[in-house]
Amino acid sequence: MQVNGLIFRELVRRGYSIAGETRVWNIADSKLWYLTPELSKGFLNLFEYEPYRKVVVDTEVGLLKKYALQIVQKLGSKRFNLIDLGCGGGKKTAEFVKNLPSDVKLLYSPVDISEYFIDKAIKSVKEVDSEKVVEIKSSVSDFRDFDNLFDKIKSNEYKDNVLLLLGETLSHYDINDLLRTLSEPLLEGDILIIGNGYRVGERFVDIDKYKAPLFNEWFVNVVKGLGFADGEVEYDVRFANERLEAYYKILADKRVLHEGTKVDFKKGDEIVVATQSKFFLDELEKFCGMYFSNVELLTDEEKEYCLVICKK
Repeated sequence: MQVNGLIFRELVRRGYSIAGETRVWNIADSKLWYLTPELSKGFLNLFEYEPYRKVVVDTEVGLLKKYALQIVQKLGSKRFNLIDLGCGGGKKTAEFVKNLPSDVKLLYSPVDISEYFIDKAIKSVKEVDSEKVVEIKSSVSDFRDFDNLFDKIKSNEYKDNVLLLLGETLSHYDINDLLRTLSEPLLEGDILIIGNGYRVGERFVDIDKYKAPLFNEWFVNVVKGLGFADGEVEYDVRFANERLEAYYKILADKRVLHEGTKVDFKKGDEIVVATQSKFFLDELEKFCGMYFSNVELLTDEEKEYCLVICKK
């Protein structure tokens, strides 16, 4: 199997920890999920998975359409820079743009680690309403370097900024670290729109839905980037360390050599490829309130998903 240099270097950089007698290699980082067309397409397959599509796609789109006008009124401007962080295929953003007032004028700034996604996002947004999208300025970047990124994509002509962080992206990161990273460079009056699920009952339930084959079909491309073949690893999920973890168990000893660096994996080692935190509504409000002066929660009727409107 061909080794992906970025994935391999990330594993070497992080090393492993010990849990009992098991070595755990944690490379859970969403920037690794979309590095190749195979990984990007694997993510897009989630849109056809009913539990994901119903909540993280359909419900989120419904909220964006319902509250688009209210968000613009909160911003107080109809000419702004729409910064789409982790833009994906751009279909949600396109629906948001479609439901903005007809006299809105946008600089659309899609940001993603995947150029494949950026191209799809630009196409989606332009197709839905090209009159509102006056300019486009894309960035192939890890948005956690937002301080430097914001300096490059902010505009004197579009002084107000609206950031989109959709699709439960927040839940895959340390919440304090990401909110601090995004809030600090913003200007007074700028808005961050977060789309995220929330809990009303027990925090850790419904683990079986994350065992659906399409998750393995997507994430296995991460461990293939480390030189593993399908039959050399086994996919599973668990609740551990106060979060959901998707991981692979290594089924046999294996040595991987890449550009002069050697890693010896052992049978029973685990490679964590994805994590997700589960928040209650008051937790989202509390954390966002630490970094923004005004926070408004807009929830769905089923009490599963919300938009968090954070104004600097």
